[in-house]
Amino acid sequence: MPATIFYQSFYGSTGDYARALAQRLGTTAQEIPADASQCEIGGTDPLILLSPVHGPSMAAADFLKHNDLGDRPVAVCAVGMTLAEEARSKDRCASLLGRKAATVTRFYLPGRLNYSTLSGKHRNIMRAIVGSLRLKPNKSANEHAMIADYDRDIDRVDLAELDPVVDWALSATRG
Repeated sequence: MPATIFYQSFYGSTGDYARALAQRLGTTAQEIPADASQCEIGGTDPLILLSPVHGPSMAAADFLKHNDLGDRPVAVCAVGMTLAEEARSKDRCASLLGRKAATVTRFYLPGRLNYSTLSGKHRNIMRAIVGSLRLKPNKSANEHAMIADYDRDIDRVDLAELDPVVDWALSATRG
């Protein structure tokens, strides 16, 4: 089944999901280039973009903001460390997509965060976030998890979470 898959991955989990999804759909996954105009995005087959959410930015949302895909079926898979229930209920990806959110199907996939491989800059950002969370009263379950997981390698990647994405791609093809 034809599908076009693009991804961005910093620490590996998004790349793992993209390659597994491509294998299941019988296609290949390509990295999102720094210059979105270099992407070959023609066609009418389903387009699936996977990228991590890093603070206020997400490569998949940025890509879609700068490309007009017409009526083509599009899905974004946000990969992150926010607990799945909270990520799905808050749906931050919708706000990052702006007006395109109404036409883009959104999925959340739990990721991996290995403190042992973080860049110094990312480690400092996490230290500041967790430090401020420790002082916050009335923490959410997700905030408690961030504090508990701080400075530990955490892997929540679950390839079974791709099942709804595959189902969406198959239904979008039949369309």
